[in-house]
Amino acid sequence: MGSGKTHWGRRWASKNKLNFFDLDTEIEKAFKMTVQDIFEKKGEEKFRELERYNLRKFEAKKNFLLSCGGGTPCFFDNIEWMLKHGKVIYLRARAQVILEQVMHETEQRPLLKKVNPSELLFFIEKKLQEREPFYSRADFTFNVEELNDDSLSDLITPPIKKIRKKTAEILKPNVTGINKRDKTGVELHHDLPGEKSRRKKEF
Repeated sequence: MGSGKTHWGRRWASKNKLNFFDLDTEIEKAFKMTVQDIFEKKGEEKFRELERYNLRKFEAKKNFLLSCGGGTPCFFDNIEWMLKHGKVIYLRARAQVILEQVMHETEQRPLLKKVNPSELLFFIEKKLQEREPFYSRADFTFNVEELNDDSLSDLITPPIKKIRKKTAEILKPNVTGINKRDKTGVELHHDLPGEKSRRKKEF
């Protein structure tokens, strides 16, 4: 709710060549109603059932980033399912930051629509407190005030160049036939032609 999940999700997916999906949008397409209308005409309970059902449609998908609603992990066994089938990232935002993002969008947000503007900050703080036990189970937590276009890239991209360099150092033979110890503490020995095969000894 107001943490920038969809905004950053789209940017990160594009940068990392992942398919992007927004769970609320998927629900709207499947049910042919807006989230706001579903809440008003069918109730939150019905919405949460649709949310759970559509979330599980992603079980067989690969290479994607899914933006879920703020309440998604807090109902049924959704958080367990999410942790089992992917990596969960929590975008942590202070209540004041969320307030600044949603204060002019309350009519489009079902949970905030009927909240008195003077009580909005208190409502957000209370919701965050209620949901924290679920949010805190995420695999990774990002502070929204520190996000940038590379936040996800830094998380999912291994330092390939460093790994290759280190591997090369370990496997590089000592062609002079003299023992050589690399930085890992592994002692390497390469025999001259005609001698015994290469030996590796832990130091």
